[in-house]
Amino acid sequence: MNINSHVLEIIQGVIGKYCETQSQKFSITLINKLQCNYVCLQMPPEQMIANCEAFLTPALAAVKQCFLLTLEANIQGVSIHYQIDDSEQVNTLDFHGLLATKESVSLALDVRQNVDVLTDCEALLKSCLKMSANTHDRFGLNFKLFNSTLRESAQLEDLRHLSGNALIDKLNSDSLNTHIKLCSINDIYELSQAHKLSKKILGWPFFDTDLITILTTFHTQTRLSVLVADDSLPSQIATKVMLEMLGCLVTCAENGASALTLAQNEPFDLLLLDERMPGMFGSDVAQQLVRQNTPNNNTPKVILTGLTGDEQIAELFDKGITHYLQKPVTKAVLEKFIKPWQLAS
Repeated sequence: MNINSHVLEIIQGVIGKYCETQSQKFSITLINKLQCNYVCLQMPPEQMIANCEAFLTPALAAVKQCFLLTLEANIQGVSIHYQIDDSEQVNTLDFHGLLATKESVSLALDVRQNVDVLTDCEALLKSCLKMSANTHDRFGLNFKLFNSTLRESAQLEDLRHLSGNALIDKLNSDSLNTHIKLCSINDIYELSQAHKLSKKILGWPFFDTDLITILTTFHTQTRLSVLVADDSLPSQIATKVMLEMLGCLVTCAENGASALTLAQNEPFDLLLLDERMPGMFGSDVAQQLVRQNTPNNNTPKVILTGLTGDEQIAELFDKGITHYLQKPVTKAVLEKFIKPWQLAS
């Protein structure tokens, strides 16, 4: 039985679901004053959801224009505070049982960090302006309506009006490094279940620190996104650990079929494919991706194999493999191999 609850996710889910089912469009601002983006409490998720719904639903039902929620630490756990519209009254709910924190919030943003809001929704713009007023001193964050003459800012694009294939097409069509997509909580869940979730998507309503986490990546070296497919768990883990030590973001697949599904739906910078996997070889995965219209048509497809014969290697390249690494692969070999893509990014 799961006895741990992810506080931020549950709060977002409760508020997001209420607004979707009730078709509410008011301004929602979520401020996270904790020191991290991940907070678990020793409480069954069902219990915490029930407590949050009992505390927040009457408040949300009373909102006319705006809803402001703030999270802070207390001696025994976490406190949730909310204010409605222009009222100065603060309502508080305390949760006890702080279990774990990780993913610390980075404060290393440019002081002049601007976020252009691309939306026709007045309520969203109001919540962004309220958020920047609350977080400017901590993060130097400024929101404004999109200015087409200024391209230095990060861009937050509202896609909550899209769904299904239209949303997926929109997510796949844009590769700008500073383009952040805003989707509904329900869409986020469906996209994650279907492995179609981009690295730069915000679920609405979002905490200020959700956005800070994405913006911080814009000020650091781009991390290569690598898919590792290997049916040998020890080999898969070893490759994953070495790549992560070299600064890569790694997604793993335990066989060829899983690798193909992932690569059909999610763009990667590199595909590392073990050749001899049950059901579908790594070269078969590459061959299918070359034949289909996928986000990884032109992604380098690297085969990991113990094969050394020239004719055998040539057959792999004929099927769509673009690079070859002999197993077992060492960290030094991987470091030298991925460096050109790291420099290019």
